[in-house]
This record gives sequence, C-alpha cells and structure tokens, in this order.
Amino acid sequence: MNDIKEEKLLAKGLKAPAAILLVKKRLADVKTRYLRIIVTGSVVAEELLGYFDERGSRAEIDRAGDDYHVIVDMKNFKDVD
Repeated sequence: MNDIKEEKLLAKGLKAPAAILLVKKRLADVKTRYLRIIVTGSVVAEELLGYFDERGSRAEIDRAGDDYHVIVDMKNFKDVD
C-alpha cells in the first residue's frame, strides 16, 4: 500500500485563472509534500502544470473519468509571486 500522504483540492468547474487563484490561496495551508488538484478540463490542468513548473515543483497530470488530477510534489516549490 502507498503511504504517501497528500492533500486534495477540488477546483472542478473553474477556468484557469480562478483555479490558479484558488491554489495560491490554499498553498499557505498545505502541510503535506504532495498536493492533488482535481479540475474539469485539460486546459486548466496544463495551466496548473505550467504554474508549478515555473516555481520549481514537479507535477504530472492523471485522468480519472471526466476529471483531471494534477499531482504536485511540493518539495522544491518556490513562491515567486
């Protein structure tokens, strides 16, 4: 069994700017190494991937049904805003 702990953030139905703003708001509260952001569209998932890539975090996208899961390794995250 996988013992990796992660926090989940639901951003389903939000477009890219709103999803990124929601993520920024929640980042201060993230206590785990991994963050899973669940979004509705591939465009939003790709925008989030770019957001975290620019800040030094590894991220990947998984698809589950109609949802996209952006899984982020927060270990090297550097907030540049």
